[in-house]
Amino acid sequence: MDLRQLEQFIAVYEEGSFSRAARRENCTQPGLSVQIRNLEDEFGVALFTRSRRGVEPTVAGKRLYARGLDILNSVAETANALHDLSSDVTGAITVGTVPSVSRSALPAALSRFVEAHPNVELRLDEAYGGTLTERVAAGELDFAVVTSAVSHEGIEATLLAEHEMALVSGPDSGLKHLEPLALKNVPPLRIVQPTRRHAIRALIDTHLARADVEIAASIESDGLNTTLEYVRHSGWSTLTAVASVIDAADSGTLVINPIVRPRAELDYYLVRQVRAPLTGASERLVQLLREELAAITRRWRTLSRRHQ
Repeated sequence: MDLRQLEQFIAVYEEGSFSRAARRENCTQPGLSVQIRNLEDEFGVALFTRSRRGVEPTVAGKRLYARGLDILNSVAETANALHDLSSDVTGAITVGTVPSVSRSALPAALSRFVEAHPNVELRLDEAYGGTLTERVAAGELDFAVVTSAVSHEGIEATLLAEHEMALVSGPDSGLKHLEPLALKNVPPLRIVQPTRRHAIRALIDTHLARADVEIAASIESDGLNTTLEYVRHSGWSTLTAVASVIDAADSGTLVINPIVRPRAELDYYLVRQVRAPLTGASERLVQLLREELAAITRRWRTLSRRHQ
């Protein structure tokens, strides 16, 4: 067994399909099937049961998957450790963030990172959490920052920061800026929210349903900038991450209301492949993102306390 065979086995295990695993590993399906058969012949056990619906791991397959992840992790960690012996942090990082992080913590973190590590090549992507998680699973992103601890084979989600959501409306909404609101006391809302294919929509629906909020009208939009601009010039509202609007808290262009009794919680998670430990450069960027998200939390709590 070599590392390439092990990577291909893990791809089949996580994708549950030879065809999807072949696309992920950039190889042919017949060639991939041969490699798995060679592994099964080498160990003398079946690793998968095959059917028209795909493949299911056997007990031996599950055991090899757990051990295989440990092996690939050890190899990657060794390579990272040797690379980090150099005082000059180099390489490339491909990062995905949800829109609220792209608007807030990411620019500040990037400024600090680039100043300290000018020789690292950065590639950035912005999308909602479900899309980013799929891209991490496909190996297209080194890591992503999302708003839900997703359950996905081969993906590890680690809590990065605890945040909140706020009700955001236009200046003509009749609401008082930064006045704490209980959602159950909010009049019928005309609300703009993401489509249901995104995890944050389920979180919004949960908060609204828990408070039994009456929805007078609804618009779905997957563009955060579009949503905020429409809200700014209308009598509509949106429920969004505090990080999305923290920079507008002093501008008067939006009415932002903290949600209380209970708070509308929203947490940020770091997602990465279990088999791909973060490089030293990635760990440095993650730490800066964590610090910037914590700074946003402190600023929001300060603003909220002033108006309680």
